[in-house]
Amino acid sequence: MHPTIHSYKADADIVSTNASQHWTRIEPLLQNVKSSELLELDLRAANIVDSVGLNVIVKTIKTANNQNARVRLLIGNQSLKRICTFTRLDQKAEIVGP
Repeated sequence: MHPTIHSYKADADIVSTNASQHWTRIEPLLQNVKSSELLELDLRAANIVDSVGLNVIVKTIKTANNQNARVRLLIGNQSLKRICTFTRLDQKAEIVGP
């Protein structure tokens, strides 16, 4: 049986000027994620994630992990992948991308 996947697709960079908008769209998904389900964040349209945007991603991962759910980040560029590695997000979420 395949796990239930809850998906969020970012339509732009995740930076201080729009991070709260991203969180407003992610938070309801988190409320519906149950134990052992998967939350997939499609960040392939994001070329830039600043510290405020990174905070949204970290908060999402922590909340999902506290609910015993898994998180998958779909990454579209090496820069964001490096950020995920340097901040050790790859230890808390599955990173898929270049």
